[in-house]
Amino acid sequence: MPFSSSRNIPLLALAFTFASLVSAQSSDEGDFNRPDRPREGGKLSLSVASKADYSGSDAPSASVMPALEYQWANGWFAGTNRGVGYNFSKDPTLQYGLGLGLDLGRKESATGALAGMGSIDAKVEYGAFLNYAPDRNWRLSSVLRYGSGDTGQGATANFDANYTLNIAPQWRLGLGVSTTWASSQYMQSYFGVSAAQSLQSGHSVYSPTSGLRDVSSNLNLSYQITPKISVSGGLKASSLIGDARNSPIATSPQSVSGTLSVGYAF
Repeated sequence: MPFSSSRNIPLLALAFTFASLVSAQSSDEGDFNRPDRPREGGKLSLSVASKADYSGSDAPSASVMPALEYQWANGWFAGTNRGVGYNFSKDPTLQYGLGLGLDLGRKESATGALAGMGSIDAKVEYGAFLNYAPDRNWRLSSVLRYGSGDTGQGATANFDANYTLNIAPQWRLGLGVSTTWASSQYMQSYFGVSAAQSLQSGHSVYSPTSGLRDVSSNLNLSYQITPKISVSGGLKASSLIGDARNSPIATSPQSVSGTLSVGYAF
């Protein structure tokens, strides 16, 4: 077994860290569906990330992102990644609530494929989440978001299944799969081409319908340096499907992205 000997762990960590630096993962949506601290506390982190400029782009970009997250004992949480929200449940196995996040939109200048398409402004999204964790290793989560796209009427629903386990003292490995459904308004904004956009960009008119947008798998490895300080690296492989994949601006339906981060819990 590859993890049976602790002597293999440093070599695995070195290889994984290098892979994370070369091609890294970052989420382009708020993460308010993951209020994972049942007690009051926060986390400050700094991440190096690499991902496609937009969903379907063949042009990756790198960034350095600080983040601050905090969860109050009464159920409220806020942060740069998770947005602002409230978890109504005190049961750590079943969590549900409401939140406000941010859809960052898309810049026309991101790549040449978007020339003539116009930019999509950032929008506040309204959301609801439901998470179920049958044990300390498994977690099923879902989140519904509304308010994105050109008109602010786009909606998405994301479904995740994640499994984590301790592979050695202080080392934890996480594996997950996810898929995202998108409404026709969201699909038209991010993957469609209107008649006016067609004249300006040269792309053929394209009118996608609602349906599954993508599927993805992810892997995360973390090391607890001290009770408060940890480092982690993550890789995510994604593939557009359905009408999103067939969009004329989806120049690269598959992508591999990732992050490398250091965090301090308080």
